[in-house]
Amino acid sequence: MMKKTLSNDTSTETFIIWTQRNRCKVVILLALAVILLLDAPLFRENGENDRQTSTIGSSESFSLNWNTTREDLPLPHHVHDTFDTKFFENSRDVKDQPITMGRYNDDIPFFWAIPKSGTSTIKGILIQCLNLRMASSSSEIDYDSYDQIQVVNGGSGDGNSRGGHFVNVNFGYLPGIQKAQEWKMAESGLVDVAVTSYIHEGVTQVFDPKHPARIFTILRHPILRMISDFYYQKVATWEKTFDGSRDANLTLLEYASDSQYHVDNWVTRQLSNRHNGPVRGQDFVLAQRVLKEKMLILWLDEIDESIARLVAFMAWESRLQPPRSNSEQKEGLGSNACLDSYLHSNPANAHHDNRSKITVNSTEWQMLKDINQYDLNLYWYGKELFDGEQRELYNNLKVKLG
Repeated sequence: MMKKTLSNDTSTETFIIWTQRNRCKVVILLALAVILLLDAPLFRENGENDRQTSTIGSSESFSLNWNTTREDLPLPHHVHDTFDTKFFENSRDVKDQPITMGRYNDDIPFFWAIPKSGTSTIKGILIQCLNLRMASSSSEIDYDSYDQIQVVNGGSGDGNSRGGHFVNVNFGYLPGIQKAQEWKMAESGLVDVAVTSYIHEGVTQVFDPKHPARIFTILRHPILRMISDFYYQKVATWEKTFDGSRDANLTLLEYASDSQYHVDNWVTRQLSNRHNGPVRGQDFVLAQRVLKEKMLILWLDEIDESIARLVAFMAWESRLQPPRSNSEQKEGLGSNACLDSYLHSNPANAHHDNRSKITVNSTEWQMLKDINQYDLNLYWYGKELFDGEQRELYNNLKVKLG
């Protein structure tokens, strides 16, 4: 026993002496270890394959090596060069609850429109059923003809505009966001809801801590969204493809295999403001933080409850009272009948396609899955929030509002 103890003591003393003589080497080794830990991929992107399923389910997401439920999650080191931290200062946390039944003090609802996710239906509800003054895009407004901010009529209600009242900034595009900044749109008091796909630019350039954005969005399965976009491009001759041309004979396989026709992990890229280069684990972590802290999540497959949550969170209940006359209904004053029309009877911008022929085991599905792994994980993370803490927030809010 004595020999063993002496041996251990000798080994410990030898290690201490070696450490003292090689301090620089120890520091370098520790630094390398820290770097490897910080820069390690958060996902096993090239590891285990997802379980094969016959239906769409959360098993499509891939393994996480990081607990991303921490509320104090820091901004990843690698995204500081593209992500403006003013985003967090200029937007409300989703946990902030309405104080009164009226409008939030100076908060402005902000609809982040994810393409091909039911956004046209949501916009129709906002402007027709809820009669909100919207900063968005309308094909019937000559935005260049104005020299100051004001509310204008959006047209007869035909085509893409669906009538209603618009703020005269083309907020759906970057030049319009710049104009909204110049005209101090957030301070004007004219906007009931702002709508754009450019979430980072819209929030950081136009809003501020005194006039913060209260963000909401609607999520759809990433692969179904891309399939819908593929078929939409087939019929939307008025829009340009990525390379400015259009190929009527383009197949879904070609669409999925050529980046000129699509953007991989679009949702993750927008939330992390990572538009160039490959998406990385750090970008995903940032996207998760934004989704968790700043986003009221609507779920396309549970649209009725989603709209009920939206109305409660934005204190829009009074706007859903039945119209007092037929003339008010024509002017856009909404009711539950209007909601039913948009959600079930006559959904806006509904395009029928052949996505039902694309099975989860098909080559096309697997290819779209491979290029959207981050978005798939983010989608199911959003589902967890929708079913978990945001449902609890909604239930608590209903109790408070009676």
